[in-house]
Amino acid sequence: GVGLAGWLRSRKSSMTVHGPNTIVEQTATDIITPEYGPQPMAAVGNNAAEGDDMDVEKADERASDGDDALQGDYTWTIEGFGKMKQAKLYSPVFQSGQYNWRILLFPGGNNVHQLSVYLDVADSATLPQGWSRQAHFTLTVHNQKDPQRSVVKDADHHFTMRACDWGFREFVTLQDLRDPNSGFIVDDKLMVSARVRVEPQVNWWSWDSKKETGYVGLKNQGATCYMNSLLQSLTHIPYFRKAVYHMPTTDGEDPEKSIPLALQRIFYKLQYSDTSVSTKQLTKSFGWDTYDTFMQHDVQELNRVLVDKLEEKMKDTSVAGTMAHLFRGTYTNYVKCINVEDVSLRDEVFYDLQMPVKGCKDLYSSLDEYVKEEILDGDNQYQSENYGKQDARKGVSFKNLPPVLELHLRRFEYDFTTDAMNKINDRFEFPTTLDMDRNDRKYFTQDSDPNIVNKYRLHSVLVHSGGLNGGHYYAFIRPLASEQWFRFDDERVTKVKEKEAVEGQFGGSEHQQHPGHTPQWKLPKISNAYMLVYVRESAIPEINVDASADDIAQHLRRTLEKEQEEKARKKKERQEAHLYTVARVATAADLKQEIGSERFFDLVSHDKVQSLRIKKEHTLLQLKQEIWRLTGAMPSQQRLWLWAKRQNHTYRPDRPLQCDFDDHSPMMDVKEDNTAQASGKFQTELRLYLEVVGPAGPLPPADAPVPDDEGWPMLPNGHLLLFIKFYEPHTEQLSFVGTHVAFQTHTLTDLLPVLRHAKSLPPTTELAVYEEVEFESNVRFEALSEHRTLKDAELQSGDIIVFQALPLPENSVPTAEAEMVLEAPVGAVREAAPAIAATDVFAHEPLLQIPQFFEHVKNRVNVHVHRLPPQQPHGQGVREKDRALEITMDKRWTYDQVTARIGKELKCDPLCLRLTMHNPYSDLPKPTPLKFRGVENLQEMLVSFQKTSDILFYEMLQIPLPELESKKSLKVSWHNSATDEVRVVNLLLDKESTVLDALNALAEEVPTTQDGEAVASGETGAAPMEGVGGSELAVANRQPLRRLRMMEVFNHRIYKIFQEHEEIDTINDLYWTIRAEEMAPEEINAGPDDKLIHVRHFYRDPRMNMTHNFGDPFLLLIRPDDTLASILLRIQAKLSLSDEELAKWKVAVVSFGRVEYLEDDLEVVRPRFRKHDNYGNWDDYLGLEHPQVPGNGRKKNLTRSNFDRPVKIYG
Repeated sequence: GVGLAGWLRSRKSSMTVHGPNTIVEQTATDIITPEYGPQPMAAVGNNAAEGDDMDVEKADERASDGDDALQGDYTWTIEGFGKMKQAKLYSPVFQSGQYNWRILLFPGGNNVHQLSVYLDVADSATLPQGWSRQAHFTLTVHNQKDPQRSVVKDADHHFTMRACDWGFREFVTLQDLRDPNSGFIVDDKLMVSARVRVEPQVNWWSWDSKKETGYVGLKNQGATCYMNSLLQSLTHIPYFRKAVYHMPTTDGEDPEKSIPLALQRIFYKLQYSDTSVSTKQLTKSFGWDTYDTFMQHDVQELNRVLVDKLEEKMKDTSVAGTMAHLFRGTYTNYVKCINVEDVSLRDEVFYDLQMPVKGCKDLYSSLDEYVKEEILDGDNQYQSENYGKQDARKGVSFKNLPPVLELHLRRFEYDFTTDAMNKINDRFEFPTTLDMDRNDRKYFTQDSDPNIVNKYRLHSVLVHSGGLNGGHYYAFIRPLASEQWFRFDDERVTKVKEKEAVEGQFGGSEHQQHPGHTPQWKLPKISNAYMLVYVRESAIPEINVDASADDIAQHLRRTLEKEQEEKARKKKERQEAHLYTVARVATAADLKQEIGSERFFDLVSHDKVQSLRIKKEHTLLQLKQEIWRLTGAMPSQQRLWLWAKRQNHTYRPDRPLQCDFDDHSPMMDVKEDNTAQASGKFQTELRLYLEVVGPAGPLPPADAPVPDDEGWPMLPNGHLLLFIKFYEPHTEQLSFVGTHVAFQTHTLTDLLPVLRHAKSLPPTTELAVYEEVEFESNVRFEALSEHRTLKDAELQSGDIIVFQALPLPENSVPTAEAEMVLEAPVGAVREAAPAIAATDVFAHEPLLQIPQFFEHVKNRVNVHVHRLPPQQPHGQGVREKDRALEITMDKRWTYDQVTARIGKELKCDPLCLRLTMHNPYSDLPKPTPLKFRGVENLQEMLVSFQKTSDILFYEMLQIPLPELESKKSLKVSWHNSATDEVRVVNLLLDKESTVLDALNALAEEVPTTQDGEAVASGETGAAPMEGVGGSELAVANRQPLRRLRMMEVFNHRIYKIFQEHEEIDTINDLYWTIRAEEMAPEEINAGPDDKLIHVRHFYRDPRMNMTHNFGDPFLLLIRPDDTLASILLRIQAKLSLSDEELAKWKVAVVSFGRVEYLEDDLEVVRPRFRKHDNYGNWDDYLGLEHPQVPGNGRKKNLTRSNFDRPVKIYG
């Protein structure tokens, strides 16, 4: 059979749903069954076996509906059908759409008592691996007596090697087929035909949107499809695009910090670029980071925020008022008294309209609902200023509509029955032409302008595909000057038919079918219209203006044109790369510029070296002539060295190029370096080092004739080229001195005069000389022996010599104070903190020797230190937008040194800093902060999941971190007597503390007023806590004594009241709400027969016959003689309910889900409850049944999903 997942994955079929079914024993009926792999031919006369040469019959081909696909018809006449004994038959091969097909027939049925018919790819075994094709086909078993009774079935299928045949297991019953009167078999002859239409295959990997549609898409940065859809819709409003072009920008502006400039660049590139456009500069100008671009938002909300921001940016410019002109309309809110002459009118402006979807079949019925009058009567009467309470009609009418009407369909609404937001996928129709003047302009006020014809053309449909917590956005747009619809789906733009763009986005349900049967399932379509943009037809000539490059500021046009030219140049280079050799020639000047500033190890960064592009058929001499133009070195002076990667991961000049090639060798013979391609470049490069033998001449003028001298300076045998660096410990500076050709038998003694001369040092200066061996895995420098030859020291061409003068500086010894602070325990650091400002004790110790300097350089890192967002600590919020501190540190620093360095920068006690590591994959802080001295060094702080980061987060604590870690943090929600949360208190207590200690500390945080209510002295968070039995607490200058309790609340139920002696270390305030409150006076003086009961708010789900709690529960003391009426009065006073509200509520005793309503006001309630409760969460409770409306216990804080987080533009 077919699994449900198989049915859902299958493509549409007018009579079938396809699933991965094999031709085996089947128990289900009437299922499409493909046959995996070709089968041997049965012994039928005109059938070809698989793999044999095939005689292909040409089907009757024709163009199908103007599409590119070819359609072919083929009829197979089977003579002597009744005598056939084979289990299956293949028809002759026929062609359709230039593909070979054949019909596969099971005369006795494929494990069913019906004729089974399939369409098969005839040459599937010989087609290339990975082949596929999409086809729509129709199979027909002809009734030769009455063609009207012929059985016709059709299907769509994606044919592949694993699904090379597809069709119908149940076509015609064998009884009907063999009935001589049925007309299917006449003269023992059966006729079966196939019509096949092969859809043109599209290679989306090479899809060129510009070539196919004239438009380009926008790149998705992770979850920015909602923004891409909106930007495409806006840019296709030419008036809007022209206004953005005319927003003032300057040549020196950074597009990552200027929203107008970033938008101008995007709109220009969408108009003139040939490839998809990046939005990174725009999102950075919004102030968004990587986290924001991976957070999906609501396109309607972004539209409002963006329009508001642009309206603000356009103020006092030549395009001020553009947003209002395009999008702003006005409606009038009215209240008309029914029985007296009194009308209240209030005009409001809007930039978009929120249209209801639920219960509305189409846009017109939604508009009717939008302007529907509401009768204000009874308890809801209108308070007239002149006549007091009056029955009235309340409604809204439009005064004027904007030229561009944006309608946001309310597909996301809160469902009270499920206590959650839901997406409404109901069918909602909308027209391509919207007539707002219908029915005598019923949507408008009487004073609206009757001369404006409010007939609108559908311009774009923004679609949301998915559910509440995520999905995908794309847009269908019909440009104002065209009738063609286009689908803009991030980078891909395609042409579509109007039916797909409009009717296909109505939503609703789609049928899932069994072949040959009526539809069995209706599944909601999760892709549907979410935002509609209409343009008034009479305003199209004004809006469809010419917005061209001439509207762009001159400076921006020059910049963009240069970028376009550079892009075209690189594209041409890429296309012609096989014709050219790219030579990167490093010179001594390049090494001198980099070493000591940007580079310390090795010699040069090849990406920063001058490159030459020379045709491969040109000779080495021509390359040397080009080098002469760049350097002035004659071709005969140039010794060109090839670079080589060594086993110790260093990259050095290794061998002169001219040892293997003469001046007349073509460049195509010179082997290029693959290192460049391995680093992501599209073309390999020839990397060279230029050694100039003798003084180089001046740079030649551009028109100077090239010198024709040939040859090159030979390197004598036994000689090697050494590169020399010099280190100055006084200033801790490294510099490149030059190169030296030395003989292998030379010793360090022979080299010393050369080194002294290079730095103009006195002949008697002592030197310390090292060889730079490696640095990648570890820093390794080996001192050269004075009497050992260079050959014995294993030096070779390309090796680097680093030297420094001796003796070492005497005044560079670390001070005692610096050593004390760097090495002292944390307690000492606190005491020494005042001295931090005076001397930079956090600087490294003096780097006196070459290995020491290079070790420091390798471990040096610039760390970006951010404040941890206080409102959502430990990684649940977006990183703050404030500028981070950039501090240079050493990866070998200990925890104490790191906090001391950050503390110095922040001017705070290092002990009061708490650090949190960065997750480089999510670009967020890790959820748990570092413990005091919880890591050995900075290196461990920066490595997360084997990936290195350069970010740390910090918090400034009120007390030292070691002291904080010795305590227990407890988050308590303080509630007043009306069960409202007044504030959240974060208590810091010893881990051995009890609930009584917590209540005592809480009493100091929440002093009482004279009426017994807590004073709200500032919010510090959110969560509750409570304690049983209560605690008598005396607060300074507060009388009389009061009693507090602490409770554990979860899912709108009180699960536990804590005893005073319980230890707080056992309380979990992360998963449970800990609530505290003051006990009511009657509870303190409760008698032995009084009972403390639970009270919860609830509503009933009639479909499931279940109760659901909501809001804040509370405790209530009832006495033996309390009636329902007296209890309701106390609840009314506690919750501040009006009589009207209370009258709508029902009261019930709920026991283990069983609801017993209390309707007699005189009933004594106490007997309804057991004397003793045997269950921890008290399953007997007094229930207050009412709808969820704003208010306490009645209040509902609707949390937004990640999908619906607020959009903010900071730029």
